[in-house]
Parts: sequence; C-alpha cells; structure tokens
Amino acid sequence: MTTNDPFTEIISGNEPGTIIHKDDDQRFALIENNHPEAAVHWMAITYEEGTTEELEHENRERFLDLIDYAINTTKAQIEDHPILQQGFTIKFHCGAFETIEHPKLHVLSTE
Repeated sequence: MTTNDPFTEIISGNEPGTIIHKDDDQRFALIENNHPEAAVHWMAITYEEGTTEELEHENRERFLDLIDYAINTTKAQIEDHPILQQGFTIKFHCGAFETIEHPKLHVLSTE
C-alpha cells in the first residue's frame, strides 16, 4: 500500500531515493534531498508521518532525539563527504514553508 507521503515511501523502498543511513531502532533515517540547495543536502526524517511542528509540540523528546540523530549521523559521514569538515547547518520549516508535511530536519553543507 502506498501513501501520499514520499518520505515513508522512500524508507519502505516503494519510491526511489538515496538513503544515507537508517536506524530502525530509533526509527530515523537520513536521506538525500531530491532538490539540493547545497553540495550536501540531506534530510533527517522520522519513520512516522505528521509535521515537524506537530512533532516539536506533541513529542518534544522525540524532536530533540531527531536533532541529536541529525548531528551525530552527519558527523559520522564526514570521511565519505569531506566538504562537511567545513561545517554544516541544520534547519527546519514551519507552517506554509513545510511544503511536504513530514517531521524532518534539513542538513546542508556550508560553502
């Protein structure tokens, strides 16, 4: 069964997408953004659906765990992606700026 959420479809393997890292225990994944705004533009996502704002308001601990996952997993990729040695930014969108509703953080290399 497919949903309208492309992120859950990528995680489940029903839609194409590049998965950098998956943590089935925490139910988080790091995937490539299909429309990159930097040399490295990944998204740290949850397995569950919803919005980033809902996650932050309704399950703050899980939201903070997603931030930790994004930071730690990105740092673990530095050897394979040396541009990350220059640093990276983590951002998220709220309200109308969240064009695809799903709990996610954008990870972008700094250039």
